[in-house]
Amino acid sequence: MDESLSTPMKMQTRRFSKKELEKMLSLLNGQLQKNGVTGEVCIVGGAAMILAFGSRESTRDIDALAMAPASVRAAVAQVAETNRLSPNWLNDGAKGFASSQSTEMKEILKFSHLRVVAPPAAYILAMKCLAARVGLDEHDKEDTKFLIKHIGLRSPGAVLEILEKYYPKERIPAKAQYL
Repeated sequence: MDESLSTPMKMQTRRFSKKELEKMLSLLNGQLQKNGVTGEVCIVGGAAMILAFGSRESTRDIDALAMAPASVRAAVAQVAETNRLSPNWLNDGAKGFASSQSTEMKEILKFSHLRVVAPPAAYILAMKCLAARVGLDEHDKEDTKFLIKHIGLRSPGAVLEILEKYYPKERIPAKAQYL
C-alpha cells in the first residue's frame, strides 16, 4: 500500500512573526468577506505582545479572549484547512484566564471584515501573572518583565494591585509572586 495515501496530512506547527500574524489575520479577513460576515477578535498572549507592544519576535498561535460572532470560528477553521495550519492557530484557550472586569480595548488592526483588538498592558500583565506558567512557557516570565517595565511599575506591591484590579484575591495563585 502506498504510505502517502495512508498517512494523514501533517499540519504545520510553526511560529508566527509579526508579518506572518498580519498575513494570517488578513487571510481570515478574506475568508470572512467570502462568507459575507464581519467579525472581531480580541487577542492576548504572544500575539498581543508582538502586535500591540513589539516585544517579541514570534508566537506559536494567536490566543483570543473572544471571537465574535460564532461564524468567525468557521472562518478560522477554513483558513486552517486551506493553509495546512493547526486548527488551533487562532484559539480561545486563554478565556480561562479572562477577568470578569470590563476593560477598554485598543484596536490593533482593522480590515474590511475583521477588527482585531487587545486589552491594555495592565490586563495582559494580570493574565500572565494569573497563568504563571513558570518552567512550562518561559515567554510568560519574559513578557511579565517587559509589561512591568512598559507600565512603569516599581514594586511587587504595584503588580499585586494590578492583579487585584482584575481578579479576586482568592483567584490569584501563590506561584504568581515568583514570576
